[in-house]
Amino acid sequence: MNKKYIYQDKNRLRKNYSSWTLDLRHYGGGRSYFSNFKDAKKELDKFLSLKKVKMEDSDNWTIFDLLGEFPNEDMMYEWDQRLKNNDPLRTFYYREYKNMKGGKPLPDYFDKYKYQFDTMLAIRVGEKTVGELKPRDLTVEHCETYILPTLFNSGRKGKRSYKTVKEMRSCLNKLMAFGKSRNCLAQNPMLDAEFKKPVIDDDIPLEKLSTDFIHEIEQNLPKSMKLAYKFACRTGLRSGEQRALTWDKINFKTFEVLVSKSAKLKVVINNEVVKNSVGKVKTDTSNRTVPIRGDLIRELQELYIKKGRPDGSHFVFGTKYNTMVGRTHWKEQLQKVVSKISDKHMRWHDLRHYYASKCLEYYDDVWTVSNLMGHSSIDITQKVYGHWLTDLAKKQKLHDDMNSINF
Repeated sequence: MNKKYIYQDKNRLRKNYSSWTLDLRHYGGGRSYFSNFKDAKKELDKFLSLKKVKMEDSDNWTIFDLLGEFPNEDMMYEWDQRLKNNDPLRTFYYREYKNMKGGKPLPDYFDKYKYQFDTMLAIRVGEKTVGELKPRDLTVEHCETYILPTLFNSGRKGKRSYKTVKEMRSCLNKLMAFGKSRNCLAQNPMLDAEFKKPVIDDDIPLEKLSTDFIHEIEQNLPKSMKLAYKFACRTGLRSGEQRALTWDKINFKTFEVLVSKSAKLKVVINNEVVKNSVGKVKTDTSNRTVPIRGDLIRELQELYIKKGRPDGSHFVFGTKYNTMVGRTHWKEQLQKVVSKISDKHMRWHDLRHYYASKCLEYYDDVWTVSNLMGHSSIDITQKVYGHWLTDLAKKQKLHDDMNSINF
């Protein structure tokens, strides 16, 4: 019996009373029991030889090959240790990882990241795509010159948001970190690549929608959408806030709506992932009370009676099964109508901007408008609607000057 060999590999192969335990979980394998040392050592040697071949092959891996190994369901124990030991990979969505424990990863998790990785690995770097490069050949210059600019400028509508690109960059960063742990590269280039939020061109101001155009859209909308549309125009709620609005948040006596919830794609409830659920609003300042016009209140009351005075927990603009309206339903219906009457591209969020423009015309101070919009600070209001404020100030000054002139 080779005692030196056993000592060197005591964490892998150890005697347990009358049997031998081969524990390879930390190395990407499983745990097995053998009645004698010979069989246990044979299995260990077999595993080590396969591991060696695999590591040697990894020298020739492309980034596509690396992606094929990550994440690997056979490495759950190792991942568990990484999470406990504060490893850089610990942040790779712990909740989904927990669901992978039984070797059954969440389909939506992999579907989501398949799109992220497919997009990034298809970016061309010279004559090759990112996926065709070897991990060690990916440089900081590639990341800064090709990958990040392409991600920002190649979205479905021409541009991607900073938040989306940040998430995609995080995926590639973790893949490279995984490659480094497998000795496929010496240094993760994504860590050193400069990543800045692109500067918004101030010469392209947010377009102010006219009241006539808003009314024209309303006239062409299907009847089932008109109240939701008017509500968005006259309260400025975000789409998620409006979709998650329940009847107990509308005060018919004070003509007010309390905003305290928002629709979320995923929410963790009792350690379970619930899709298309209700969660917290965007920021603490998004918890707010918004006044409602009398005619809108009357229409809401009529809807409330028509629905049979539902329980306060029922959604105001929900489906007939009391589920939330789909995330893109309103936007798609709105764009259908807009495309028929103009050549504009319009989002549901633009109705919130319309509400802001009307508030800025009516209220004298930006602070009030910022509170009504639920912005985290007054700076956000000034940044988004600053050019409108300037136009209003010029208009007011011209009005004052005209009154002072003695014709």
